[in-house]
Amino acid sequence: MQFPTRIGVDPAGYILNQTSTQKIHPVYRELLNQILEMLKRCAGAKVHSVYIYGSVGRGEAVQGTSDIDLSVLLTSPLLPQEKALLDRETAALVHLNPLVPKVDYDMGVVAEVLKQENQFYWGFWLKHVCSCIYGEDLSVKWPRMKPDIRICQAMNQDLMETLAGYRKAILTKEADAYKLQSILKRIVRGAYCYVAVRDESWSTDIRENLQILQHYFPNEAYFREIEAVFLFQKPLNRDDVLSCLDYFITWFSEHSIEGKE
Repeated sequence: MQFPTRIGVDPAGYILNQTSTQKIHPVYRELLNQILEMLKRCAGAKVHSVYIYGSVGRGEAVQGTSDIDLSVLLTSPLLPQEKALLDRETAALVHLNPLVPKVDYDMGVVAEVLKQENQFYWGFWLKHVCSCIYGEDLSVKWPRMKPDIRICQAMNQDLMETLAGYRKAILTKEADAYKLQSILKRIVRGAYCYVAVRDESWSTDIRENLQILQHYFPNEAYFREIEAVFLFQKPLNRDDVLSCLDYFITWFSEHSIEGKE
């Protein structure tokens, strides 16, 4: 691997969107149609548009293992009773369908999404991470972007809060093997944001992220240990993941995202 890798960008340096409606495997299409009908049933006319991201949108999903990840844009926030209904119906749908273990929603309100100050969060997200599967595609409102420190900062804006929540889940024994793996993925993706601009890349692959991180941080043993988990399916131990998590909570506070605004 040559560095900077420039993985995930075109010859001009613009980030490539790895998702596409054409990449969605046919086995997921019927389930997505059911989810869209459920969203409209629970939220009604508030549903402005829906976007797929993650492994299903990239055509890399593993049946029975991969979540369905959706960004849902609304004309106004859901009322508590609407949110409760959506949660119940989603849980029931997942329970009856062995295809996916979970359906995740990222909710946003259109007026907030379109604010200029959200270019490097929502603008980047819709333009370069998602593909529209329902409604008006707002990704066309934003320009193409190159790896940028402001994108990296936006993607990590809730990182410390998320890691604190993960820590609590481990301590209260609410974190199963699936959750433990998710914790390691979030650590890796968070750390990759610290070097993406320097590497002139935007990789969505955990193994690529780890290779890149080991180049720029050759003395960080935890990156090698995490790589062993994903390469060789090394068994996950709660205490080991907790130690790793505690280390990186400090690590993130001591390092700065590299790049120029």
